[in-house]
Amino acid sequence: MTSFWSTRVLIGGAVVVLTYGLLAPGPVASGVYALVAASSVIAVVLGIRAGFKNDTTPWWFLAAGLTAWTAGDVYTGVLENTQGGAPFPSWADAGYVAGYLSVVVALLVARDLHGRLVAPVDVLDAAMMTAGIGLASWVVVSTQFGDTPASVWLGLFYTEIDVFVLVVVLSIFLRRRASTVTLVLLGLGLAIMVIADYGSYVWSAGGALDRVLNMLWLTAYVLFAAAAVRPESPPPEPTFSRRSTGLSRLALMTLAVALTPAAMTVQLARGVPASEWGSVAVVATAIMVTIGTVRMWIFLKLLARQAQALRESATTDRVTGLATRNELERRLSRRLATDPWVGLVLVDLHGFADVNATFGYTDGDRMLKIIGARLSDAVPPTSVVGRLGGDEFAVVAGPLDERSATRLAAVVRAAVTAPIEMRDMRVTVDCSIGVALRACDGSGTGGAGITTAEGMIQRAHAAVGEAQRRHPRVAVYDRTMETDQANRVRRLGELEVAMRSGQLELFYQPRLDLRSGRVSGLEALLRWRHPDDGLLGPADFLAGAEATSAIGVLTSFVLDRALGDCAGWRSAGLDVDVAINLSVRNLVDSTLPEQVSEALARHAVPPSAVVLEVTETSAMTDPTRSVITMTALRALGVTLSIDDFGTGYSSLAYLSRLPVQQLKLDRSLVASIVDDEVDRAIVASTVDLARRMRLHLVAEGVENAESLEMLRQWGCDAVQGFFVSRPVPVDEVVPVVRALDAARV
Repeated sequence: MTSFWSTRVLIGGAVVVLTYGLLAPGPVASGVYALVAASSVIAVVLGIRAGFKNDTTPWWFLAAGLTAWTAGDVYTGVLENTQGGAPFPSWADAGYVAGYLSVVVALLVARDLHGRLVAPVDVLDAAMMTAGIGLASWVVVSTQFGDTPASVWLGLFYTEIDVFVLVVVLSIFLRRRASTVTLVLLGLGLAIMVIADYGSYVWSAGGALDRVLNMLWLTAYVLFAAAAVRPESPPPEPTFSRRSTGLSRLALMTLAVALTPAAMTVQLARGVPASEWGSVAVVATAIMVTIGTVRMWIFLKLLARQAQALRESATTDRVTGLATRNELERRLSRRLATDPWVGLVLVDLHGFADVNATFGYTDGDRMLKIIGARLSDAVPPTSVVGRLGGDEFAVVAGPLDERSATRLAAVVRAAVTAPIEMRDMRVTVDCSIGVALRACDGSGTGGAGITTAEGMIQRAHAAVGEAQRRHPRVAVYDRTMETDQANRVRRLGELEVAMRSGQLELFYQPRLDLRSGRVSGLEALLRWRHPDDGLLGPADFLAGAEATSAIGVLTSFVLDRALGDCAGWRSAGLDVDVAINLSVRNLVDSTLPEQVSEALARHAVPPSAVVLEVTETSAMTDPTRSVITMTALRALGVTLSIDDFGTGYSSLAYLSRLPVQQLKLDRSLVASIVDDEVDRAIVASTVDLARRMRLHLVAEGVENAESLEMLRQWGCDAVQGFFVSRPVPVDEVVPVVRALDAARV
C-alpha cells in the first residue's frame, strides 16, 4: 500500500501530460493545464488529511505555494486566450512570487528523523552561491525581462530564487537526506521546475518550445502530487562522505564568488551601460560580502568550540572528569622539576572487569566516576588526581616521605574500597596501591631519586605488583621490586620444566573444627622448590600461570597429587578432607568436572572428602559458565566453598545463585576482630548469616587464642590460621594432625 496511490498518480499524470502535448493551444489545453495544477494542491491536502505525513508543517507550506502558482497559471491562461498573451510583469507574477517564497519556507522547515533537511549553514551557503550564480545567469537572460525597473528586479528575483531552490535541493541530496522515495520525487519536481523556468527565460519564441516548457511544468506538478500521496518511510542513516560534501560545497562557493566579477566583465564587453546593471551588481556583491562575513564568523566559532573540545579531551577524562594520563604526566613532570618531595600514588582496581560484565558498562562508568570523586575528596587539595586508563587511577601529591606516603595510601585505599550501591546491592571493589617517591632513590636510603614522569609511573607500577602479594595491599617502591618482576617473568618460562622435574610440591594447612576440637580437613597449598631461588610461594609464580594455559596443567597436577595424599591419610586412619583452590580459568573450563571425576576414581577418594574453593570474583567473572561448571561439580558430590568471602560482592543475591555449601571468611576481616569493633561486628553478623543460610563457615587468618575463642562463642564452624598450624610438607601432615587432635584446641 506504500506506493499504491503514488504509482497511479505518476501513471495517470504521465498520460495527462502526453495528452496535453497533443492538444492545440487554446481554452481546452489551458483547462487541462489548470486541472493538473489544481490536482497537485488537492493531492497534497489529501495526503496530509490521510495521515501520510509525519511532519505536516512543510507540506502545508508546499500546498500554499502550489495554490499560488496555480492561481498565477490560471490568470496567465485567461490572458493568453482572451488577449493573446500576458504582459510582464502582471498580477500572475504576484502568485508566482508568493509560491516561490512558500516553497522555500517548506524546504527550510522540513525535518526527518535525523533533523532538519537544511541546516542554517546550508542556507547561508546556498544564499552565497545564489548571489554569484544567479547574477551571472541574470546577465545572460536579462534582456528577456525588459528594461523597466520593475521588470529588471522581478527578473533578478526569478533567476536568483531558481538558483537558490536548486542549490538547496542539491545540498539535500549531497547530504544523503534525499534517500527516501518521497524526497526524491520532490527533488526531481523542483529541479524540473527550475529547468523549465530557465528555459522560459532563454526561449521566448513561442510555439513548440512553449509547449515543451508547459509539459515540464506539468511534470513537476505531477511529481509533487505523487510525493504527497505516498506514506512516509523512515530515512536510512546518511552514508555520503562529509569530506566529499565539504569539497563540493567549497568548489561551488568559489565558483559563485568568481562569477560576480565575471558577470561585470561580460556586461562591459557587451557594451551594456553600467547604469542598467550596476545597481544589481552592487546589491549582489553586498549580499555575498555580508553572507561571507557571517559564514566566516560561524566557521571561526566552530573552530573555537572544536579547539576547546580538543583541549578538554586531552586534559580531562570523559568518564570521571579527572585528569587524563597525558595531563597527569605533564603536571607530574612540572612538579618533579621543582619539588624534591613529590610522590605518585597509583591505584589498581581488582576485578573491575567483573563489574562491567555483571552490571554493564554504564554502571561500570558510574562506579569509576564515584571512585574518582572519592579520591578527589580524600587527598589534599593541592594534589592532582587522574585516571591513567581502564581501572587505574593515580594521585600526584607532596610533600611526601615514606611514612606520610604510607598514610596517604591507607586513606586512598579506604576511600576506594568503601561499599558502593549498585542497583539492589552493595558492591566492594578491592585495590592494590603502589607508591613511588621523588625523594627516594629506590633503595630506601634517600638520594636524588628519579626525575621523569615516565620513570615515576614505571616504579609505581612495580610497587603495585608487589602490593598485590601483600596484606594490606600497599607497597612503596624499592629497587628489589623491579628484580622481582623480572624474576616472575623468568619463572613463568621455567614452570614447565619445574612440573616435569618434580620441583613442585604441596604443603597442607590444617582446618580445625571448633565443635569437636579436631582437625576436619587440610588445604592444599602449592610450593615451588626452585633450584636457585629456594622455596617459592604461589604469589611468586601463580599469577603469571593464571594468565596463560599453564594454569590448567597446574590444576591437574594439584588435583592428582592432593587426592593421592588424601587417600594415604585416610588409609592411615585420619578422617579428613582436602581443599583445593580453583582459578577463574578453571571455572570456565567445561572439562573440569570430568577431570575431577577421573581423579576421584583413580585414587578411590569419596567425593565428600574433597572441597573445591573458588573466590566470589572468579565465580562471577562469567556467571553463566561458572554456575554450569559448579553445578556439574556439585553433582559429583564434592563440596564447593567460597574463598575470601567478604572481599568481593558479598551479596546475598549472588551467593544464592551459586551451588555452594561452605564460606571461608577472608583473613583481612578476621585478623583484627580483637581490636577493631567494625570488623568484629562484620564477622559476627557473617557467622549468623552463614548459620541462617545453612552454610558451613570457616574463618581464615586466626593468629591468636582470643580470636579463636570469639569465633567459637559466635558459633563459627571451623578456623584456619597460624595459631592452629602453619602449612606443613606432606610427610609432616599425619603427626601434626594427630598432635592437634590430641591437644583438642
